[in-house]
Amino acid sequence: MADDIVVTRTVAAPPERVWDLVGDPARIGAISPECHRVDWLGGATGPTPGAQFKGHNRKGLLRWSTRGTVAEYEPQRAISWDVDLMGQSVARWGFRLTPEGDGTRVEQFWQDRRSPLANVVGRARAWDVPAANRRGMEQTLDTVRRRAEQG
Repeated sequence: MADDIVVTRTVAAPPERVWDLVGDPARIGAISPECHRVDWLGGATGPTPGAQFKGHNRKGLLRWSTRGTVAEYEPQRAISWDVDLMGQSVARWGFRLTPEGDGTRVEQFWQDRRSPLANVVGRARAWDVPAANRRGMEQTLDTVRRRAEQG
């Protein structure tokens, strides 16, 4: 899809250290400018395929929650989750890590999965555009790089 976004950074830290920051949605609040907390649902205690969580988000004065379902989980390599809002699939978010020399290439991606109607309605709101997601992803990966490189 044309609105899929991928942001990449090279981090001067081993994959294990980067994974500690990105490999569990419950820790996303420490690195994301938008999602500030995640609560596991249905007895889940961590990221495994099919585990569900509630994500608590904020942007300015706006507050909302989403339901996430872990879709992919390969420790120290990849994690992704599908996001539903009011029962509708809206996105897949994730991270991929690749060892690169003495460091790690970390990639964050967002795939727009909204229906055509939801996509049109979403774009009518100035804050709901792929460019805003890209900015947030860049901030997230800059935070990951800074924290991972500090050790």
